[in-house]
Amino acid sequence: MTTSALETVNALPEPVVRRGMNEAGWRTLCNSLYPGADPKSVLMVLDYCAARKLDPLKRPCHIVPMEVKDPKTGTYAWRDVVLPGIYELRTTAQRSGLYLGHSTPDYGPIETSSGVAAPAWCAMTFYRWNRDVGVRAEYPVRVLFKEVVALNKERKANSRWGKAPVQMLTKCTEAAGLREAFPDEIGGEQTAEEMDGQRAIDVQTVEARPAPPEPEGFADWFDDLQAVADEGIDKLEDAFAKASELYRAYLTTTWLAQWEGLKAHALEKGGTR
Repeated sequence: MTTSALETVNALPEPVVRRGMNEAGWRTLCNSLYPGADPKSVLMVLDYCAARKLDPLKRPCHIVPMEVKDPKTGTYAWRDVVLPGIYELRTTAQRSGLYLGHSTPDYGPIETSSGVAAPAWCAMTFYRWNRDVGVRAEYPVRVLFKEVVALNKERKANSRWGKAPVQMLTKCTEAAGLREAFPDEIGGEQTAEEMDGQRAIDVQTVEARPAPPEPEGFADWFDDLQAVADEGIDKLEDAFAKASELYRAYLTTTWLAQWEGLKAHALEKGGTR
């Protein structure tokens, strides 16, 4: 018998508590922001947001089912993949303090492509402040509709692109421009809007590294640390500083997502940080 997302919410499973998520937040994620999603996939969202220092309740990323190729067997299996949305790219660029916005989108002539009438291209210029030389740097980008439109099985624009081709083309252009202007801050991962319609990805063969063994007594120590977090960020960081180097190293590497969640919880409780 499978456990529904709602039943999992009511139970508030240990992995959720370990990540510092309260009941209200977990209910909102499962029942409102990602309704119908596997709770394990919602946990991936929490880990993704913790690593990127994002608020999961603002839905900066999407859960996208994709066929992932097994590099050893060559077969495909369906998996949930967490992909950033355009909101995340905007947030990351704004946080840098260097983003100066972009130009008004410019569109090419209307053409029929993949069964839908849409602009042939969208062009925008993105602006970033260069502290070293004290000037505004410009990053012009042009994206062709035929190269980004998501297709269905009939090789026509899918329903989303068919209903809002200009909106989708503009989002893809914005994502490309933000990546070009902020490569270090954003990285090279494509957004869910750009991957819409691409339902298969290949995974390169990588020699897997086994996770380091959990230090003896670590789980009990982390339970105590969770109680300290209720007293605020100052108490939490004091307790962390007094712990053994082995515990601290394991927490900030293998259990990084849980540690980030715990700090976020402690900040909500107060402190001087």
